[in-house]
Parts: sequence; structure tokens; C-alpha cells
Amino acid sequence: MQLRSFYHLLMTTTIAFALALSLWILTPEHSVGTFFGEPLIPGLMDKINDIEVISIEHGGKTKTFIRDEKNNGWQLMEANGYPANKERIRNVLIGLANLEKIEPKTALPEFYPDLQVEDNVDKQSKSYLVTFLNSEGTQITRLLVGKRTNGISWNGQGYFVRFPNDPQSWLVRGNIDVTGDMRSWLTVRLLPLVKGRTSSVTLVDGTKTREAIYERKSPNMPMQATFLSDGYFIISSDFIEKMEQALTSFDFKDVAERPEKLNDEKPFSSAFIETFDGLNIYLFLYLIDSKPFAALSFSATAQAEESVKKEAIELENRHKKWLYQMNDDTVSAILPFLSVPQKKDANNVSEGKVSSRGTKTTAKK
Repeated sequence: MQLRSFYHLLMTTTIAFALALSLWILTPEHSVGTFFGEPLIPGLMDKINDIEVISIEHGGKTKTFIRDEKNNGWQLMEANGYPANKERIRNVLIGLANLEKIEPKTALPEFYPDLQVEDNVDKQSKSYLVTFLNSEGTQITRLLVGKRTNGISWNGQGYFVRFPNDPQSWLVRGNIDVTGDMRSWLTVRLLPLVKGRTSSVTLVDGTKTREAIYERKSPNMPMQATFLSDGYFIISSDFIEKMEQALTSFDFKDVAERPEKLNDEKPFSSAFIETFDGLNIYLFLYLIDSKPFAALSFSATAQAEESVKKEAIELENRHKKWLYQMNDDTVSAILPFLSVPQKKDANNVSEGKVSSRGTKTTAKK
């Protein structure tokens, strides 16, 4: 074959391949499949209010969510019935009901692991088995959720999925995030504080003899130390800023039911937080098995708006049953106590002034 004929053949083949590829991409029935747009689970949206139990199995562990009609939410059974994140549960319900087929994928079990839709039978399985039950324990639907993917041709986010008793797997369009550990399914932010809402923070040590009060005169003003029982507290603006940040993002590592005899235990520190709109927050810190735990209580002032009073009742009902294990960094951020020299007579501390180093100067009587 002459060189010129070879190049002519090569060019012709390349053009033909390019045209064929363009036609395949631009033809919907080939790029997304003839099933495109069909609901994966027809009629599920009409049954959402009948769903009372949601379970998610992955890696040998199960998370079980039970509908809490009394509080219009969901409880996570593996967390002793602690309230689950309602928004995330809602996204799972709506997301599963709205999944749309794009195209069928493999029906061969040996290829399931590639899509992460293998049977959820052991810790090595990467699939997530999602099950919906009604109040009688009857199964409404069951789905293996696998690898997440994105596609330009079908304009969106998708997943590989498979019904457990069906060998056929599917690529579907939609959003159904069921990943994450137990904590990721809980509302871990404990205090309803935003910057500027807090009017004062009173911190007391375990002996109830040392006390510091930090206040702001208006929501737009910085918080400052206004009372110190002695000269050994941190009162720098940097500490106060970090303390407020810790309180506005106050969350927990783990949760447990509050012991009935917790009042017999002595907290190593406590805080009383007031807001400009009349919400009162009581925070008690305990050391249990060498780990810091927090107990919370809420109330509202008599002058508070009805919305704040309602908020206080809801918060009290939500938190009164629980004890929260805290992060060490969070606890450290709200402890202003410096060690008092043993030879220092606390009775010899006068009002004094705040020094530039962040402690109050003292003078003998």
C-alpha cells in the first residue's frame, strides 16, 4: 500500500469514528438509556407518611431511626433514642422517592463490587442497605445504595443502586446521601447562640468560691470582664472571642442518658448564660471516667417574648434526658481559671484593676 493511500484511509477512518462518537453522545436513548426519567420506586412518594422505621446497614453496623410523633422528629435507637437530624432524614426520604432511572448496569454478581452494590453481608461490603418499614413492621422498600457518580449527559448527580433480590443494577439520578457515622446523623450543636445574642456569661469553679462574669452592653459591642472574684482569671479579648466561638458552636463527641443521681455529683465548673431576648442557659461540666461531660438546662425570663419561652421549653425537653461528652478543646475554651498560689490568702484580694496581662491586680488590706 502506498503511503498516500494509507494516510487517506487513516483520515477517512478517523472522521467516521468521530462522526459515530458524536452521534452516540447526542442521541439520548444511547447516552442515558431508554429508561431515562422513569421513577426507580413508583408510588413511594405517596407512602412517605406511612414510613415509621428507617434502617441503614453498612460495614457490619446498623443505624435505626424511629419516627417520634410526639416531637415531630426521629430518634436514633443506637444512640439511646437521641433525636436525629430531621433535615437529613427528610432528605433521605425525599431523595429515595425521587430517584430516576438512567440506564441498567451489570446483572453479574462478580461486577457488583465495582459499583459497590454487592449484598450487604459483612464488614467488607461497601454498599449501604436502606430499608423503610411501616408501623406494623411491614417492608415498604429496600435498596442497596452504591457508588456516587456525576454525569454531564444526564445533567446531575447519581448513584449505582440495586434491589437486594434483583440481580439487575441501575444507574439512577438523584441525591440520597446515606453515608457517615452515627454522630453525623445527630444534631450535635447544643446551644442556640449566635454572635451578639449572648448578653452575659457567668463562670463558676467547682468550689463555688471563684467566679468570673463577662458581659456586653449591646449586641454590637464586644464582651468584657465585669467581675472577677480574684486576680487569677483569663480576661484577654482573644480568650473572650474564643469562648464565645466555643459556645456558639458548642457540640459533643458522644451522648448518653443522664444518670438519675447526677445531682449527687459535683461539677468541676458551671456556667450561666443570659441572652438579650431573655433565654437563660445553665451549663454544668462533670468529669466522669476522666472524660468531660456536660448537662444542660434552659428557662426564660418573665419578660421574654412568647417565642423565647416556647424555645426554652423545647430546649429543656430535648436536653433534660441527656449527658454530653465534650471535646477537650471546647471545654478548655470556656475555662478562664488560673491557678491560685497556695500561699495567697483569698481574703486579702481587693477589687483592684485589670492588668494589661489579663488578670486583676490585687492589694492587701
